[in-house]
Amino acid sequence: MTLHYASPLHSEEDPGGLIGEAFAMGAEFPGPAQDLLLSWMLRLPEGLDARDAAKRLLERYGTEASASANEHCSRLVELLRETAEAPAGVRKGGRRRREVSSSGQRAG
Repeated sequence: MTLHYASPLHSEEDPGGLIGEAFAMGAEFPGPAQDLLLSWMLRLPEGLDARDAAKRLLERYGTEASASANEHCSRLVELLRETAEAPAGVRKGGRRRREVSSSGQRAG
C-alpha cells in the first residue's frame, strides 16, 4: 500500500512533511517534540535508516533558526541530533515488527 501525503514538504526522509511543517510553524509549533518525533519515526519507510534521515533533515531545515523559535522547536532539534548520532543498528524505519516464530524468538 502506498500512502500519498498532501504536504508540499513530504519527502522520503520526512513522510507527510511532519518535521518540516513543525519547523515552518516556528514559534507557533505547540509540541510536544517527543510525540512528533515518534510519529515521524513510525512513518519512515521500511529499511530507511532513521539516523541518515535525521541527518538530512538537520541539514535541510537549517535548524539553528528553527531551534530558537521556541522550546518545542529546540527540543525537536535536540531529538533529531540524538537520533542522527545514535549507534548503528539501533533502529531502522518502518512500523512492521519482525515475525515472531512459534518458539517465541524473533526471526531475524
